[in-house]
Amino acid sequence: MENGNDVAKAQEQTNATVSEVKDNPAKDTPTGEQKTGDEPNPELLAKVRNQIEFYFGDVNMQRDKFLIEQSKLDEGWIPMSVLLKFKMLASMTTDLETIIKALASSELMEVSEDKKKLRRSPTHPLPVFDEAYRKAQEERTVYVKGFPLNNTNIEKLKVFFQPYGPVENIVMRKYQDKEKKLQFKGSIFVQFKTLELATSFMEKESLKYEDTELIRKWSSDYYIEKTKEKEERRLKKAEKTGKKGDKEADEAEGEEDTEDGEKEKGEKGLPKGSVIHLSGLSEETTREDIKERLGALEGRVAFIDFKKGDVEGWARLQGDEAALPVFEKMENGKLLISGKEVTCRILEGEEEDKYLAKAKEEMANLRQKYDHKGKRGGRRGGRGGYRGGRKRRNSPNRDKQQPPAKKVAAAE
Repeated sequence: MENGNDVAKAQEQTNATVSEVKDNPAKDTPTGEQKTGDEPNPELLAKVRNQIEFYFGDVNMQRDKFLIEQSKLDEGWIPMSVLLKFKMLASMTTDLETIIKALASSELMEVSEDKKKLRRSPTHPLPVFDEAYRKAQEERTVYVKGFPLNNTNIEKLKVFFQPYGPVENIVMRKYQDKEKKLQFKGSIFVQFKTLELATSFMEKESLKYEDTELIRKWSSDYYIEKTKEKEERRLKKAEKTGKKGDKEADEAEGEEDTEDGEKEKGEKGLPKGSVIHLSGLSEETTREDIKERLGALEGRVAFIDFKKGDVEGWARLQGDEAALPVFEKMENGKLLISGKEVTCRILEGEEEDKYLAKAKEEMANLRQKYDHKGKRGGRRGGRGGYRGGRKRRNSPNRDKQQPPAKKVAAAE
């Protein structure tokens, strides 16, 4: 399985990843020394302008560390030489005169008087990337399915959506095949510039790509439907295996896995490709915050290995290879949790093996401990015994009730 960074690089998004630069960066040649060729055509100028506006647009500037750091220097001015290191732009042109002409019609960008630098215009400040902004992004994002599995790329999708845009971002949904290669699913998430544009796109009676009618859904509706489908499959599987679980306990405690289900997994071995490491967490973040954000990405959480106040944590999802589909929906491995950008990656190799072995050992110790308590009876004993120290959903001291020596705990 590829690690999180490799997957993030492989995942195609609108206009590619800015932080990947050319191996042979272009030279900062003064504009006066540029070769004068044919006048650039309007189509090329539009592509160059759109590409640069994407680099400095709201979507990319909330995740591209390289550009964020560069923009903090020299009052936001960035040398043209730095810009020409970006692969996608360099594949279009390395001619500074062409870039300057392309930006002449841009409202977002401005070029310095000496024509050697550019920046996002101060009249268009960046938004505050908080939870409210994230929700606004989600509201204008649409799920679209029906594109060819082969020979579909970002450029073709950009051309297709041009009459309905502008769009801020396109994510091609992919999966890993048996050879661990990423393959296009035929569906995408497209984020429009405004909610009105997204609504207009959704209200079209019929929409085809080539000869195929496209399926369109609001991204929020898509996530709800997928969550419902997975729950139905889980219940059907439980009926077939005869493990109905404890509905009353699940409702009271907010657990996604029954104790018996976790015990069975522990005996067979925990699923591989299911653990996501999170770093840069806020001191105010709770397990419920992590679970909620992963759930919004269709992640069915089995365990959250985290204590409030820690800056890192681990989320184990249900099922083999369950982490990759969730990771693919992130913005280059970034996730906004409790108002702070968190870096995520998928555990693999020896690191994953050690973590799962430790988690399995902790689970076995907890089962042994509470099985022993159940046998002794007492007020919490009886037919079911003590249920492993689980907390109720509304407990005010929920984060304080976990044993400090135990890192692995049930998801809330």
